[in-house]
Amino acid sequence: MSECYGCNILNNYISNGTFNGYGIVFTESSNEVQNNTIINCTYGVFLGWLTGNNEFYNNTLTSNGHGIYAGESGGNVFSNNTISKNNIGISFEGHPSDNLITGNRIELNRQYGIYVKLIPYGIHEEPYNGTLQIYNNIFNNNISFFNDTGNYTDNYYAVIPVNNGAGVNSIELNTTKTPGPNILGGGPYLGGNYWAKPDGTGFSQNCNDWNGDGIGDSVYTVNAYDIDCLPLVSTSEQDQPVFPVADFSSNVTGGYVPFSVLFTDDSQNSTSRVWDFDNDGVIDSTDKTAVYVYPVSGAYTVNLTVNNANGTSSKLYPITASDRPQYTLTEAQITTNKSNQTSPAIYGDNIVFFDDQGGHYNIYVYNLSTSRESQITFNDTYYNTATGPAIYGDRVVWQEYRSTIPGVWDKADIHMYNLSTSTEIQITDSGQAFCPDIYGDRIVWTDIRNGKADIYIYDLSTSKETRITTNESYQGDPSIYGDKVVWQDSRNGDGHNPTDIYMYDLSTSREIQITDDDSDQYSPDIYGDRIVWADWRNRGWDIYMYNISTSRETRITIDKGSQEYPAIYGDKIAWVDSRNNNPDIYIYDLSTHVETRITSNNSAQLNPAIYGDRIVWTDCRNEYKQNDHLYVTNKDIYMCTVSEAEPSLKAPVADFSANTTSGNSPLKVLFADRSTGEPVYWLWDFGDGIYSRHALNATHTFTKPGKYDVSLTVTNENSSNTKTIPEYITVSAENHI
Repeated sequence: MSECYGCNILNNYISNGTFNGYGIVFTESSNEVQNNTIINCTYGVFLGWLTGNNEFYNNTLTSNGHGIYAGESGGNVFSNNTISKNNIGISFEGHPSDNLITGNRIELNRQYGIYVKLIPYGIHEEPYNGTLQIYNNIFNNNISFFNDTGNYTDNYYAVIPVNNGAGVNSIELNTTKTPGPNILGGGPYLGGNYWAKPDGTGFSQNCNDWNGDGIGDSVYTVNAYDIDCLPLVSTSEQDQPVFPVADFSSNVTGGYVPFSVLFTDDSQNSTSRVWDFDNDGVIDSTDKTAVYVYPVSGAYTVNLTVNNANGTSSKLYPITASDRPQYTLTEAQITTNKSNQTSPAIYGDNIVFFDDQGGHYNIYVYNLSTSRESQITFNDTYYNTATGPAIYGDRVVWQEYRSTIPGVWDKADIHMYNLSTSTEIQITDSGQAFCPDIYGDRIVWTDIRNGKADIYIYDLSTSKETRITTNESYQGDPSIYGDKVVWQDSRNGDGHNPTDIYMYDLSTSREIQITDDDSDQYSPDIYGDRIVWADWRNRGWDIYMYNISTSRETRITIDKGSQEYPAIYGDKIAWVDSRNNNPDIYIYDLSTHVETRITSNNSAQLNPAIYGDRIVWTDCRNEYKQNDHLYVTNKDIYMCTVSEAEPSLKAPVADFSANTTSGNSPLKVLFADRSTGEPVYWLWDFGDGIYSRHALNATHTFTKPGKYDVSLTVTNENSSNTKTIPEYITVSAENHI
């Protein structure tokens, strides 16, 4: 739409970008955009320089990098849109003037709801000549409005906005107080915006409204420059009792035994607390901050219960204490030329990827056993690099755009290449096929030939195509293993958001809903009976897993950073992790409960794929200089091989003795450690409900008659070991003569 003037763009579904990750692009003005759904694009809507007077109504923009981007674009109206779960909901940069944002739901965007950098072009001082008016919207984000005007550092613009004078502001966060229904469903007044946060701590969620007019009793100071003088509140929530909300954090969430963790109570509205750190039903602490040591490997559930006069709230959280893994990580750079290689997939010794070394992207394969790279497509077409090739055995499948109109990539179909026969065939002819995956003779993909996104499958052995889903909602991003196909599905959400994970069993023709949480789940992958996906239920992206055989769901990652784009093979799950302020690759071993960081450099690592002990990804570390001054990011394919190594330290073997094993009560016994294997942590259990964490030796007094089992658990960096002697101590009643 880059050259479109006065166009009506109505009732479309746009996903995965149309060119370089864009949904709709405008460089002209006076267009009307209504009732569209745009997902999974770098920019859902992009308004370029000097565009303006466009109208956007009743659109859904979700899971994009930017829902809407407006640079130097003014006079636009954004009304009654749902803008959710993007990285940034709406971004205004440069010098956009006289834009109106009203009646929108701007929710659950990861970085900002609205982001503003109002900077004029040029090198001279210049006042703003228009107003960015924002009122009667529902904001529900961790950061709903961020004005970054004073910190602009781009060399292409001048940072010289002048003082606009008293009473003049380029941003207004409320209109005048006017009788009438507001966005909360009935009014009684229009004013500012409703400011919420996902955790319930938003200004409008906690502001008083004693006169019941739906306007908060105090102004909302968003930042030093921007104030909502008439913030909306929900009158229906007034005078409700305040309940406690349990929450806590830990300095680490997994480690090697002996494993020490600092827990901090972050609960709201609570007056007391109890901690149970090892799910044994025993109170371990009542302190706000507490340290607990896990001496034995295992998966533990931490339980914090908080109370106030109105009720009780609990939070459960998994902690994994692991034996130290004996892994060796061997990293190799697969591609070395100065073109870009992205979106790898791996099967056996073959790695396939996109490469733009010929001036546009084609598909290449690298064979690890021969160290030989081969080009397998030679088409002057367009490939969506966000949807990489997939490989199984000697078959490679991909999504490819071809043109029926000169200069327009308007026909997307699935193609396959056989590495053994060096032949390529076209699988689909709908012209609207995306996101393929392959297992054996079966290829699955998303197809919008019916006006909506459905899952289709093609069997190479029978040359038969089958439509798997017929629901009216969106189904996308399929993955297949054996008889099972999984995908993300929006049938339970509003339009295309949020999505749940569904599965179809080809052997039984049965469809199963895997997730039913109200938040977003996307990017599924499957291996055997295990399905993994990225999940938003904790207000941050985590990796979850579902075991089909046991019907059990497991949370894999618990770090507060973002974990997305999982891939699974056998017992290993790989994903992209942002906890270190740049995207890294991590893996989790289901057999050992050990999480391992694969990459540690400061560049971005993306698109992980895994086969056996090999993980491949796109890596941006190798930037280079061009024309002696411009640094160019160069994307390469890297691989890490995870292999077992001989342990540097043997496992400990617990053993102990006592200076006496019988006597009258009270009986004082000195226990001596006789363990081998260089233990560094000791836990004694004397059989009477009393534990001791003394090093090496422990003294204990038995006060009641009876026979007592005694055990000692010892731990070193490699693992732990326990020895128990039944009825080791015999205590008799004291004789009175």
